[in-house]
Amino acid sequence: MMQRCEICQTSFTWKQVSKSLWLAYKPIACPACGKLYKVQFLSRILASVLLVGPIFAFSSFAYPISTYALIFSVLVLFPVISLLLPYILRYRLA
Repeated sequence: MMQRCEICQTSFTWKQVSKSLWLAYKPIACPACGKLYKVQFLSRILASVLLVGPIFAFSSFAYPISTYALIFSVLVLFPVISLLLPYILRYRLA
């Protein structure tokens, strides 16, 4: 479930949160009341681990993996994780 504004209970949109993620965690303004929200520090760490972790895991633990398998796994996992991150990230009032 997408996070809501603490003041007016308006849900943030997937587009707002994903745009914030790809613009280096840019703060989000509530569309209804205009309050500003910043990404929590632990959410930033979680996003980094989820985006970089699978690449590290495939390259480290699956030693005899081919380059094509690594590239394929990155091309499959990266978009899936990117689509799910807006539901995972948490914001706090700035």
